Amino acid sequence: MDQGQRPIVAILLILLVFLGFSFWNARRGQEQAVDVAEEVASEPAAQSVTQSTAPQNESGSEAEIETPPQAAPLTRAIEAEPGSEAGVSVAEEITTVETDLWTALLSNRGGTVVSWKLKNYEDASGELVELVPPEEGALAVEVKYGTRTVDTSALMFEGAGETVFTLGEGDSFTMLGYKAETADGLRLTRQYTFYPERYDFELYVSVAGVDEPAARRDLVIEWPGVHPTEEREDERADRASVVMVDGKAVRQSLGSLKDEERRTSGDIAWATAQAKYFMAAVVPLGEGFSTVVAGADTSGEAARFRATAGMPEGENAREFLVYAGPQDFQAVSALGAGVEKAVYLGWPWIRPLSGIMLRALIWAHGLVPNYGIVIILFSILTKLLFYRLTHRSFTEMKRMQELQPKLKALQEKYKDKKEELGQKQMELYKKEGVNPLGSCLPMLLQMPVFIALFQVLRTTIELRGAPFALWMTDLSQPDTIATVAGFSIHVLPLLMGVGMLVQQKFSSTDPSQAAMGRLMPIVFTVIFYNMASGLVLYWLVNTVLSIAQQYYIHRGPSSTGETSRDAAARQGVRETGGTPSSEADSTEIVDAEVVEDAPKTSGGSGDRRGKRRRKKRK
Repeated sequence: MDQGQRPIVAILLILLVFLGFSFWNARRGQEQAVDVAEEVASEPAAQSVTQSTAPQNESGSEAEIETPPQAAPLTRAIEAEPGSEAGVSVAEEITTVETDLWTALLSNRGGTVVSWKLKNYEDASGELVELVPPEEGALAVEVKYGTRTVDTSALMFEGAGETVFTLGEGDSFTMLGYKAETADGLRLTRQYTFYPERYDFELYVSVAGVDEPAARRDLVIEWPGVHPTEEREDERADRASVVMVDGKAVRQSLGSLKDEERRTSGDIAWATAQAKYFMAAVVPLGEGFSTVVAGADTSGEAARFRATAGMPEGENAREFLVYAGPQDFQAVSALGAGVEKAVYLGWPWIRPLSGIMLRALIWAHGLVPNYGIVIILFSILTKLLFYRLTHRSFTEMKRMQELQPKLKALQEKYKDKKEELGQKQMELYKKEGVNPLGSCLPMLLQMPVFIALFQVLRTTIELRGAPFALWMTDLSQPDTIATVAGFSIHVLPLLMGVGMLVQQKFSSTDPSQAAMGRLMPIVFTVIFYNMASGLVLYWLVNTVLSIAQQYYIHRGPSSTGETSRDAAARQGVRETGGTPSSEADSTEIVDAEVVEDAPKTSGGSGDRRGKRRRKKRK
């Protein structure tokens, strides 16, 4: 299970335990009475294949993933070895391409991208975000044809040399070309096309001089990974390689790639290497990739991939669309290749709802340029959307509290008749129109919305570095106001915990449920303490609005026609053993539950007893 999913699972389990306990507590008398209980790799067939644990694709079924036997290492040295095939040039030259969004460094060694820095984003150390790991080259190509394999990452290409190209407003695009020829006549061409104000570019690769007959020619292209940029990035939830195979997004987390490489085969539309907020994606134009091998880089800090693209018979070139930038949902959606599905928005069943909420969040920010205020407005909107459901839930909770005296009276009367006790309790619920599950189901119906918002607020880059007010300068991080002895003080989770304690005051008067209610705010505070402040802000506002709604309901008249304050006073007197009210209440309970056993004759003793009871109530 991904680390990013664990808080959700914990919250759901806590809520289920609490709701289950509440329901059990309401029907414990009755329950006590009844006492019921993926493709084989292209190595020789004689080699054994270890089937890896297949990840889940978008539909929830298992994708066709294998652990390749004796797979070629993903990591290889960039330095040219003595005697290796090389072109005329022997010195490494770096060409710089710069736009308002990024600065790229390209090397004639392999014709690769050796640096790609994003100008508008800084990492946790204050440096510009770098999408190419140190001492690595991105988009290196390996050529396979016939019995030959040529690794071009060490080839010295002829290129533009030590030049700087700047693309600004009004410029259309710039093209950079590299060419090389091996000793045996293999000619290679690489051509980049860059655009201003865009994170995507195009790479054209052609191979000529291939005379050896071959049924299929392949190009293998790779991205060496994207290193973490945040102080806290989880290797299972945040860093991964994602591929779109047969129309379904399959995610391989770094945590699962540290032990072994994973191979995906099929019709693969694209492949990515990504961290929490940034990604590099390669999309083959035309025929898709046939296989993608994902693994961890040498540092173990990033997930990298090598993707195989075939060159159809009669063709010696392939073209790729490359995206290197933030996981901006709108930007990657504009690519038109479905790469937005690589943006992690939760489990497959929750992704559609998360996508709707993310689009709504971005739209609202266009109207209100402060994400903190947008989150508050979202919390108010969801409260209004579910107002009737929560109103019903709180009302049923209140009515269950009012029934406690009658339930206790029944338990006392039928303590030795458990089957009859359960029957009488159900009769009481039916008579009073109370559903023991009425306070639970409306809360459960709201959980998908909360889970979707959790994923959006946790992973969307739009919140990264977005300030709210006062000490809350980054809604994607905890709201640290101070650090004492190495311990960070976060205010919002503490306020949320206090709010939940106040909310529990309205939830139950039953001592056993009150104990569970006091524990819930503590557990939620611990779970939320190191979460993004944007998420905690949403939950805090929701809690405050729930308190106001519950207060309004409890101030209103009870189902018996008296105010909640009167009911609470009667309950307090009853618990302290006050004689006058105790006798009156006792009579009322008997009237409600026992009088049905009295004879219904006119003028008889049963009628006189009824009159005496009515007189006593007066």
